Amino acid sequence: MKTFEEYQALATKVPASLRNNRDRVDLPLVGLQGEAGKLGSLFAKAFASGKFTPTQEQTTEIKDRLGDVLWCVAILCAEAGISMQDLAEHSAGQLQERMKEFDPEWR
Repeated sequence: MKTFEEYQALATKVPASLRNNRDRVDLPLVGLQGEAGKLGSLFAKAFASGKFTPTQEQTTEIKDRLGDVLWCVAILCAEAGISMQDLAEHSAGQLQERMKEFDPEWR
């Protein structure tokens, strides 16, 4: 897989039974909330030593949870008619503007 478009095409192939009116938006929204909680717990455990040192198992779990977040974002983008590539480009522009607020020398 090379592009966000390829990922989004794969991610949006969900069973028709899950794609009724409200579920197609509620499912990824609830998923994002759940994954955020799981990630918070994983990071809290990894920081328990006083610095961020995740175990190999924690790293794998973090990747799994972030992958689920990515799936949720892909579904929500598709439902809103936004390509993930457009989202990434928009987000990059936002990041550049925000960096200027923190460091005027940043380009």
